[in-house]
Amino acid sequence: MRFAAQVSAATLVLGLSRTAAAVEATASDFASQKFDFVVVGGGTAGLTVAVRLTEDPNIRVGVIEAGQYRPGDPVIEVPQSAVAPGNPNGTALAGNPTYDWLFTSTPQPGFNGASIPLPRGKVVGGSSAINEIVWQRGAKAEYDLWSTTFGNGPRWSFSGLLPYFRKAENWTPPGSNLPLQVSPSLASAHGTQGQISVSYTSFTSSVEKPLIQAAVQLGLKYNGNPDLGDPTGVAPIGRNVDPVKGIRSYAGNSYYEPNAARKNLVLLTGAQATKIVFKTTGKNISATGVQYVVGGTTYTVNATKEVIVSAGTFQTPHLLELSGVGNKTILAQYNIPSVLDLPGVGQNLMDHPFTGSDFSFPPGTLTLDSLRFNATFRTEQQNLYTSQHKGALTYTPAINSPVTLQSLVGTAETNAMMKNLTAFLSTFPQTPLQKVQYQAQLDMLKAGDAPFLVMGELPTGGFLGPADFNTSYTTAVIMQVHPFSRGSVHIGSSDPLAAPIINPHYFEVPFEVDIYVKALQWTQRWFTSKTVGGAVHLPAASDVKTDAQWDTYVRTHTQSVNHPIGTSAMVPLSMGGVVDSNLKVYGLQNVRVIDAGIFPLTIGTVIQQTVYAIAEQGADIIKEAWNIKAY
Repeated sequence: MRFAAQVSAATLVLGLSRTAAAVEATASDFASQKFDFVVVGGGTAGLTVAVRLTEDPNIRVGVIEAGQYRPGDPVIEVPQSAVAPGNPNGTALAGNPTYDWLFTSTPQPGFNGASIPLPRGKVVGGSSAINEIVWQRGAKAEYDLWSTTFGNGPRWSFSGLLPYFRKAENWTPPGSNLPLQVSPSLASAHGTQGQISVSYTSFTSSVEKPLIQAAVQLGLKYNGNPDLGDPTGVAPIGRNVDPVKGIRSYAGNSYYEPNAARKNLVLLTGAQATKIVFKTTGKNISATGVQYVVGGTTYTVNATKEVIVSAGTFQTPHLLELSGVGNKTILAQYNIPSVLDLPGVGQNLMDHPFTGSDFSFPPGTLTLDSLRFNATFRTEQQNLYTSQHKGALTYTPAINSPVTLQSLVGTAETNAMMKNLTAFLSTFPQTPLQKVQYQAQLDMLKAGDAPFLVMGELPTGGFLGPADFNTSYTTAVIMQVHPFSRGSVHIGSSDPLAAPIINPHYFEVPFEVDIYVKALQWTQRWFTSKTVGGAVHLPAASDVKTDAQWDTYVRTHTQSVNHPIGTSAMVPLSMGGVVDSNLKVYGLQNVRVIDAGIFPLTIGTVIQQTVYAIAEQGADIIKEAWNIKAY
């Protein structure tokens, strides 16, 4: 995603940088230490697990992270960095090699052969340091599928996860400036004692309230509490921003930094894990440690209890395959000895694609574009951020609308689209897992108990091209949250430092393009309604009239919104699963995966809050298994 050039957070804000009394180690010192648990990946999930396990001072945890520790970095912490570009490939964070792994997809036929960037955080805190700072949960119906249809039991239902959603967060109710009223029941959905500060935007543009009114007039319901199982409708968006400090709250500064001085929590940065070391005794395969590379030298660190892989949806299967765990046919192509034939590793990749379009507004309309061309406004907002930690530099999305297909096109059109979809799927090759997933998705689509799209906006321009000076824009953002296409992540080399081969198979199912065409047509009516007033659809989209033209537009103007999941799926082994309901890798005695890769199926929103909940629950599962004291 590219947005109009605004103002670099690093040039705006000085004095955020700080140091923390971290227990860090050199590569050789780390290898010489004794750890009960070694965590691969110091990101969203990995740091959560490490911090929770080391609440017991008798438990020693070592964390291996390829990125650097950057406490107080304004590019990470000033919220505006999440939407302001600082390079040709994305925001000030995504596409920036200081923070991003810079992964790309294979050429995608569904995108007319284009390869697209797939940002992932390469920094302490992982992708929680570079995402767009949205804090949302999925629908009850979605999580309950994890529990029932995918056989993981009640702890993975919505009610089973709810205590962990609350455990992770320190929630502050919205102020009076939010352009929506919230329900009194919203507070009951949230926790107030957790690590991640959760609040709501303190800055709104002049277009957001009219857009809310117009969406309701077009038939969307108003939802003042999207966080207790029904997220559908026009709803307020939480964000992981400290409302007092005005900074991003993420795994690096909210889980790790306050606990960095623990003697039993040791972080190694700048180190890439390259292999899990196994010992085979009879039929039992146990991990004894992890190999990692620093400065061209390979080291090995031992784990006496478990290896916990939290390297993320792309890199966890990559590491497992490098270690000999995965489809033996794939491993043989690269002369990697098979330790365990587990064909589900790296399969079942799902992601949320997004498309959108730009609308310009009359002169005088207040959007974030004013930071570009209005020097008085820019200085005012800089001073406001410095003195009160509020204003445009703390902006995060204020509203979005998770919607069912019925709410956009009606029941009759939905049924017609479902008929075509079902006919296509009947001839489409499907794995055992896909058969179960597709039926679950069709049931949700018909029942309308979970969103299939998220309709949102960002009060800034540049999605379709460079933004003009002295012009205010708003970008319509449309995220598809239950695609039927499935991709994969696999090794493409025996070189452990080579990037994985990521093939999302976007738009492999035609329904996914069709649903976007309907959503974009609805968006035109939304933004150009009389209630919004004055919006002009930019030529690249306004000239699109026919369904065939819209099809071309969608395939040309779609990217990833960067929510990859599913490549270490928590489903039965017979379906192609990788981990069981205790997050243990099938066939291995003491290796768990705790990251977004374990999702059995997508959810209808961003994945960040769910990853924290998975990690919080995962830490408790480990504590129960090893009789570790709970705090």
